[in-house]
Amino acid sequence: MKNVSGPEGSIFRKKGFFIALYSCLGAVAVLAFVVTFTTRNQSGQDVYDPDDTVYVAADQVDSYLAQMDPEAWFRPRQTPAPTPPATPPQQPPRQQPPPQSTTPPEPPAPNGDPPADSEPQATPEPPPAPPAPRVETFEPFTEYDNLVWPVYGEIVMPFSMSMPIFDQTLDQFRTNDNLLISAPEGEAVRSGADGRVIAIGNHIRRGNYVTIDHGDGWVATYGQLMDNILVSEGEIVRTGQVIGGVGQPSIFGSLKGTHVHLRVLRDDEPVNPYYLLQTREN
Repeated sequence: MKNVSGPEGSIFRKKGFFIALYSCLGAVAVLAFVVTFTTRNQSGQDVYDPDDTVYVAADQVDSYLAQMDPEAWFRPRQTPAPTPPATPPQQPPRQQPPPQSTTPPEPPAPNGDPPADSEPQATPEPPPAPPAPRVETFEPFTEYDNLVWPVYGEIVMPFSMSMPIFDQTLDQFRTNDNLLISAPEGEAVRSGADGRVIAIGNHIRRGNYVTIDHGDGWVATYGQLMDNILVSEGEIVRTGQVIGGVGQPSIFGSLKGTHVHLRVLRDDEPVNPYYLLQTREN
């Protein structure tokens, strides 16, 4: 080996010294790094254990590092899981009211039937119909029947359509289509037969009167009555029913005294009432 001396030899000696020094420092740094990441206690604190120290010569550092698992150097430390804090006792869940359905009810079917899922409704019974008003009727008068005398008294002026008779009130002879029956004022006047009242009024000759339809074309008018009439239009009257009282005569019958004016028509033709009245018993 050539002996190197002089200034050049001293330069090489200095370079070798520094190389050796840097190698030692690198080895020490590597060992410190390995010891730091591989030795820990359970609490995570670094622990130095002299027995775990590995002594490696300066020329064996590279071969030692090649045998090490490089991933182990950077494997993360396993830290203990934190202890969960004590949880307060859980309250029982509050019962929520059942949600209300927002679905609108199904409309009834076009034919009026209720929806399939609905309960059948009982059909209320209709209230009983009120009884029909009783329609009062009467047996019509016939030519074979007799009239009840409206009042009992003397004939003060007879019926006469074929021969004129003297009227003392008018002081003249004239025909007469009715029968005048004398009676005291206030005496009850009765209907001669069943019938319906069709007119109530006042006439210049007959005074206050009531006209009754006795059926089958027979109509009778009862005149010279008091103001207080006891029946009304449309009313059904019965044979012998009191329809009023004898009143003061009109101006055309003033000289004949108080009396009842009885006029009977058959199909609008005057009929002599005398032949229709019942025979009076003595």
